[in-house]
Amino acid sequence: MSIESIAQTEKEFFLTSSKCKKDNKTLLTDLYQITMNAAYLDSGRDNETATFDLFIRKLPKDRGYFLAAGLEDVISYVKDIQFDETDVSYLRAQGLFKEEFLESLKDFRFTGDIYAVPEGTPIFANEPIVRVTAPRMEAQFIETFLLNVINFQTMIATKASRVVEAAKGRAVIDFGLRRAHDNSAGMKGARSAYIAGAVGTSNVLAGKEYGIPIKGTHAHSFVMSFDEEIDAFRAYAKTFPDTATLLIDTYDVMRGAKNSATVAKELEAKGHRLFAVRLDSGDLTGDSIRIRKYFDSIGLGYVKIVASNDLNEYKIEEMLAQGARIDSFGVGTEMITSKDCPAVSGVYKLSESEEGGRLEAKIKLSEGKKTLPGRKQVYRFSDSNGNYVRDVIALESETVEGEPLLVPVIQDGELVYNQPKLPDIQKRAKELLARLPLQYKKIREPAQYPVELSRGISETIDVLTERYSQKKTMEGEK
Repeated sequence: MSIESIAQTEKEFFLTSSKCKKDNKTLLTDLYQITMNAAYLDSGRDNETATFDLFIRKLPKDRGYFLAAGLEDVISYVKDIQFDETDVSYLRAQGLFKEEFLESLKDFRFTGDIYAVPEGTPIFANEPIVRVTAPRMEAQFIETFLLNVINFQTMIATKASRVVEAAKGRAVIDFGLRRAHDNSAGMKGARSAYIAGAVGTSNVLAGKEYGIPIKGTHAHSFVMSFDEEIDAFRAYAKTFPDTATLLIDTYDVMRGAKNSATVAKELEAKGHRLFAVRLDSGDLTGDSIRIRKYFDSIGLGYVKIVASNDLNEYKIEEMLAQGARIDSFGVGTEMITSKDCPAVSGVYKLSESEEGGRLEAKIKLSEGKKTLPGRKQVYRFSDSNGNYVRDVIALESETVEGEPLLVPVIQDGELVYNQPKLPDIQKRAKELLARLPLQYKKIREPAQYPVELSRGISETIDVLTERYSQKKTMEGEK
């Protein structure tokens, strides 16, 4: 049988049998993770110990911090890594790999250690969020998936945290599913926004899967389905007499407010209360002020005002500064895509490697992309009131008095971390963010939080830089 025939047979096997395990995410990786591992095995370096750090290089414009998220998916992936028959057959069909390597994949498991910053923790540039120490093939292979989930979910949690901060205690609801980049982003985005302090989501599946409270109103199409706006309001309030939020700007916002007030009074007569009205266009600030004054004047002070319409932290901050009378904000596109910063510079870099039986610190000296060497820990220092004042990145071997941020998650391939429930993660995030001084949480031009390098890190950088310079000089003299 020719090589082409074998490849075709393998592809057909993959296509017919891959349905058996659709949830297997092992191959959700970049090809070069697999080709590097094949070369490691070929050169006998596959079982050497290596340590990698996952960190974000820099804070984007107007970001004073990041809010860590995504660890739950990291744990699930690492625990479940397994190349099944369809994975191996697919890779064999590519004609790239030796059979020895393909056979080794059948026994591939993660047996190393992972330390990570718990979800909901404020973090800063260059601080390890995840630290992986494992046999080289294992540590290398998981890079892409870890970056995929940590980068995205941390990005959305950070954006949502800023929106919540701008709302100054008013409720923020995730309305982003329809604008998210596919359903997975809609799900993980809803979870990340909830960690950051959103009180609920319009995403019903996220409510089911994660236990996030589900929130919603109705569309303009519902109002337009009735000859008269007030008939639409009456129909919706009849079905939801205690939870209805009426969208009042389909035609004329003040007319809508008056129609909603009529329905509210009708509900009162039956022992119920209209919950809220929603504004989705126009002058949200001015309209909210007028409608609040009108409702208050006729005894409807209890009816809340919800605002939506391409909101973000900048708009919310400005609206409230101008006196907007809005009780909650439905935020969609801008939050679920982190529209002003749709990607963060998270990377996964080698920091320690086994060389000739010894562990050696490693450094990357590329211009603009230098890394911090050695196996590290991050320590956080607080003042007498419990407020954060500075962080120190240090070698794990150093003694530092601050609070260590990286905690053991997986040791020798076994889960040792008690994953908190989502409401507990949200509560923790709120408590920790409250300890971060306001100047670092400003929506515009926040101050730069102090992150220092320990003496051990600084000395190691100097030694490795000098060693590289000497090597470069010697090579130039040859």
